[in-house]
Amino acid sequence: MKTYYCVCTSYDDWGRVVSNIVDAVKAARRPESSFKSTSRKDNLDWFDSLSAAKAHIEGARLA
Repeated sequence: MKTYYCVCTSYDDWGRVVSNIVDAVKAARRPESSFKSTSRKDNLDWFDSLSAAKAHIEGARLA
């Protein structure tokens, strides 16, 4: 079993971005990433390591 980290990144119509780790699960396979489009676009991305999840958050915040 491996630990996977879920990062939720939300983008709104005014260019604001919020990104944080929202879950960590132990599983044999990485869960599927998903998105939901409303007035904001919410992405849920799964990462194999905590460092990869943190790098994604920093990149999203600089966008």
